[in-house]
Amino acid sequence: MKMNIGAFNSYLQELNDLSNKPTHTPQEKRRFAFLQTACAAIRSGVAVEEVEDFYREDAAKRGGVKLPAKTAENPEARAWSEYASNPEKRDVEGDPLARIGTFTGLGYFVPNAWRDEVVFALKQHDALFDDDAVTMIRSTNAAPLPIPVVDDTASVASVVGEGGSQTATDIASPNHVVLGGYSYKTPRYTASIEAMQDLQQNMSVVKLFNTFSRDRLARGIGRDLVVGDGGSKPLGLVTSLVANAAPTVIAVGSAPNDGSSAAGYNSLGSQDFANAIEKLDDAYANSPKAAWLMNKKTLGYLETLLDKNGRPLRLVTYEQGWPCIMGFRVRICPSMDNVGNGSAPKYPVVLGDLSYWATRIVMGSLSGVMAYKEAPGLVENGLIGLRSYLQADGAILYTDWSNAAQSPFVLIENAHS
Repeated sequence: MKMNIGAFNSYLQELNDLSNKPTHTPQEKRRFAFLQTACAAIRSGVAVEEVEDFYREDAAKRGGVKLPAKTAENPEARAWSEYASNPEKRDVEGDPLARIGTFTGLGYFVPNAWRDEVVFALKQHDALFDDDAVTMIRSTNAAPLPIPVVDDTASVASVVGEGGSQTATDIASPNHVVLGGYSYKTPRYTASIEAMQDLQQNMSVVKLFNTFSRDRLARGIGRDLVVGDGGSKPLGLVTSLVANAAPTVIAVGSAPNDGSSAAGYNSLGSQDFANAIEKLDDAYANSPKAAWLMNKKTLGYLETLLDKNGRPLRLVTYEQGWPCIMGFRVRICPSMDNVGNGSAPKYPVVLGDLSYWATRIVMGSLSGVMAYKEAPGLVENGLIGLRSYLQADGAILYTDWSNAAQSPFVLIENAHS
């Protein structure tokens, strides 16, 4: 059957317009997925009329409307149904491109175990994605998730005598922190169709893309979980603590240790870490998730501190292979500030009970790898584009900032000179 070129070009133009939009509504996502499959189906010989009929039937089905059944039975009438029901075959011998992953209704080609791999990579990159360090929440959608929070550190047990009166602390109406899901994407990576179709290169191309796309997601999301402004991105840990006047230690620096001229705006010393511990309530300090957060440069700097006789200060010790300072484990968070002076105060270290930080990763259909075939500059040049998407959010599980002294976190600040 002769292809309806005008209708086909119209589909391509609409697909190109949608692919260039930075964000999509749910309706646009469905339309985009349909257009991707429709264009490929038309090229395979399916009539445009059958494609449009299927789209109308699908829309009617979603709206609860039952259309009259068709009586015509011919190969073309069955072509679209067969193509749309299985647009990407999986684990088919001799079809390397199909092994990229699983096709879903939203047009994502999700490599097998991609979601598990990306979460593992995030964990390796940043402590804020580690189940052992923080409160990790995985969900299948980004619907607002209210989490009740209660600060009970000021309440302690008391002796109750026989016939004595009893007091009560009301926790019937706790405050809530609401977690959503901000959408993140990597830059688009392109590879030739020939490379994707070759079995040997196909596996290496996808593996390479997965490796650096996971790292890009980790760096982008991790940065926002630390210093995000709470507007179009999460409200970061440090941003929230500073805004709510959480307990802060103004560094005195390393001079008391090494006798140098280093000051509190460009160095850290043992006194700063002791002061931070003193400011953290014991209820948090005794938590198994109580830890220091800093980046690797700060940890390396602390490893080099000397005493006044030029000997290693040994502020950092190792217990079971993990770096520790004064009995608290050091957790690596690459987006924390470096030690040093700047135009504004820097916060290179946070001490706290990390169970009071929640990171949410959405493992639903909007997280995965999308293959772009019809976007401008791709198909006409023999290229396929790949881009990773992931939704994430994070928040401090503490809201009683009127009593900021009871905050589960303490900051160490290099005040600017």
